[in-house]
Amino acid sequence: MTCLTMAIATQAQQRSYNVVFIGNSITYGALHEQPQQTAPPVQCGLWLSAQPDVDAVYVANCGRSGKTTYHFLPNKADVIPAGDPTYFPDVVKSTRQLVKDHPGLPLLFSIMLGTNDSVERKHNSHTTPDNFVGNLCAIIDSLLTLWPDAHVVLNKPIWYTPDYVTKNGSVASKKSQQLIHEYHRCFAEVVARCKAGHVHVGDAEAYDYFKKNWRTDIIEEKDARGRSYWLHPNPQGAKRLAEFWGKAILPVLKTMPAIDPLKGRKIGFIGDSYVRNHREPVENTWHYKFAAKHGMEYYNYGRNGNCIALDLKQWGTGMYQRYKDMRDDLDYVVVIAGHNDASQGRLDSIGVDTFKERLRILCEGLIEKYPHARLFFFTPWACKDFVGSPRQTVVDAMLEVCGSYGIPVFDAARFSNIFVTSEQFRKIYFQGGKGTDTAHLNARGHDRFLPVAEHFLLPYMLP
Repeated sequence: MTCLTMAIATQAQQRSYNVVFIGNSITYGALHEQPQQTAPPVQCGLWLSAQPDVDAVYVANCGRSGKTTYHFLPNKADVIPAGDPTYFPDVVKSTRQLVKDHPGLPLLFSIMLGTNDSVERKHNSHTTPDNFVGNLCAIIDSLLTLWPDAHVVLNKPIWYTPDYVTKNGSVASKKSQQLIHEYHRCFAEVVARCKAGHVHVGDAEAYDYFKKNWRTDIIEEKDARGRSYWLHPNPQGAKRLAEFWGKAILPVLKTMPAIDPLKGRKIGFIGDSYVRNHREPVENTWHYKFAAKHGMEYYNYGRNGNCIALDLKQWGTGMYQRYKDMRDDLDYVVVIAGHNDASQGRLDSIGVDTFKERLRILCEGLIEKYPHARLFFFTPWACKDFVGSPRQTVVDAMLEVCGSYGIPVFDAARFSNIFVTSEQFRKIYFQGGKGTDTAHLNARGHDRFLPVAEHFLLPYMLP
């Protein structure tokens, strides 16, 4: 089957968001019994979702225990220590899944790295501020190359005990704490070096909060010497950290352009020359422009001369069978047809009962093929001497049969504001400009019908 496919740009309307959290064990929710419920990213998503004017916030937790900025570099060859993996592909994979699950939403990355960079490690004795900046810029630049409309928020690492030695030999010292402050002061340079307007300095208050509340909000651990130290927030502390992050993230979310909830959704139009647009470009049609306006993936299954219920040698198999060739993953299916079934004595040749039966086959087939999709039908325009004509019979049959399945039908014969019987109207709004075409809108005609069709479709389409 011939199909025109277009992916097109968007306009806006919604306040739900996708947020990806990048960090170390603190971000991951280390030592929590159920980090999938209590880790800071999860709690931050809940806090943000509870704020006024926010519908929902969907999160991905890309925290990795014990990792530095080096471990998130896009190029594995740059990772220190050599031979360690880069977790940047994991971030990309998680982000793509999040965007796939919740398409069309603004995307933000929240980053809190630096705790492990600040300590003395066997293969990386303190990440210098210059290298810290360079690493962050490499990570952010790569993310914004993949998702150019995304924003990034940089959060200062939180306070931890300035004197501990881990079992793998990492040493935290007063110098480590000094580096945390230096890293934070470097955020301004990162913002200046990365994509203008897309990178933001986030939270810095959580550091002092945990410095004051470490006994209640941080888990006590034993280091390699058997001494107590405090590094990872407990669930209570994670909730507080999430609130600090949320307060830094929320203002950025509110500045991000809202995204149309239909953006990225797949919409397919099957029909006759009303869909293929006869002799003019598909890009002139109201349905193409509708998809473009809402950032949808557009699939055109129009075929000139095609019928719903008749198989014609010149014009192909009827839509009651042809729908099977449409792609399987459409979110919306719109049938615009019936004109040719009512023309040239064809309805009389098969009878209205056969037309209805084959229309039922089409309706049931679409429902079975697309149980999760939203389905719509548009009737053909009116015609001269419409009342009592085969055209009226087809239109009324479509209203009856589709309605019996709960499929919304737009009665374009009666409510389109397209005055087909007027020659003067056709000269302005139909193809050819001579007033002889009674079926095919020109670009101006499609523009006239677009708001009518949109007003019909949107209430059924929006979540």
